[in-house]
Amino acid sequence: MTFREIRDHKFKILFMYYCMKTDIDQLLLNYFSNFPYEDDDDENEYTKSSSKYHQNVAKVSIKEEEKENENVSDAAVAITLTEDDNIRDIKNKVKEVIEKTDEIDKLIADNLESWDIKRVAKAEITIIRLAIYEMYYDASIDIPVAINEAVELAKVYGDDKADKFVNGVLSTIYRKRINE
Repeated sequence: MTFREIRDHKFKILFMYYCMKTDIDQLLLNYFSNFPYEDDDDENEYTKSSSKYHQNVAKVSIKEEEKENENVSDAAVAITLTEDDNIRDIKNKVKEVIEKTDEIDKLIADNLESWDIKRVAKAEITIIRLAIYEMYYDASIDIPVAINEAVELAKVYGDDKADKFVNGVLSTIYRKRINE
């Protein structure tokens, strides 16, 4: 899986979480138990430049538990996901973003000029949160790369001006960080 595909999955999961405010473990289980869910025809502009979606990332094996007695009509089914490193990384990073949301939101709110964080569209705020996490807490990603990738995500998932808005907010935060 490419870095772009990984980031795209992180964004989708975070977007679902922030919209539904559901249990993250259940959301992750549902997301990856139906994975990969996209067809090649559904590739978006963000992931199109990446390699084709991988197959069989989450392999589901179903095991029937032994019946304890003959009166049990239905066997319990246990589903086990075989995870590769990318999926484990996605899950861990998504949970870290969620844990740091209050800190990240404070940073965003402090750098929005004449704008309230509550008015920012869900897609844009999710993209900005992910990018700030990458900028401040993920040493494996260069800050300019995080900003550029956030702008590319905004072009696909945001409205017509989302990319400029996301770039403006992240650039302001980056400039302040350099001057610290």
